Amino acid sequence: MFEARFEQVSNRADWVQPFEIVDDDTGETITDFTGVEVTIEVREQGSSYARLSASIDNGKITDLGNGVLEWQFPRSDMTGLCSGSYEIGVTIERDDLTTQYLIGIVPIVDGIVSI
Repeated sequence: MFEARFEQVSNRADWVQPFEIVDDDTGETITDFTGVEVTIEVREQGSSYARLSASIDNGKITDLGNGVLEWQFPRSDMTGLCSGSYEIGVTIERDDLTTQYLIGIVPIVDGIVSI
């Protein structure tokens, strides 16, 4: 499992983040996501309620090819977040085994622009 601290993200802009998933056993980047479920959730610290959720199934995670995935939270999702520190978690389900791939903190800043 990786622990991450993300750069600041505005709550008035799209949050687009490419990432790779590395197989813990082989150290190689996974390139075939057939039958693989990747889920990302973002929540306020201390809360158990996900404020943002992304998966391949809901279309907020896309496969860019060559083992690179990308999550996309549009501005319309981001504007629902107040500024502050948020927790992020990524799980991967493969061959009926769920692993916690990443946990971390992402600071959300108020982007000020209301239009």
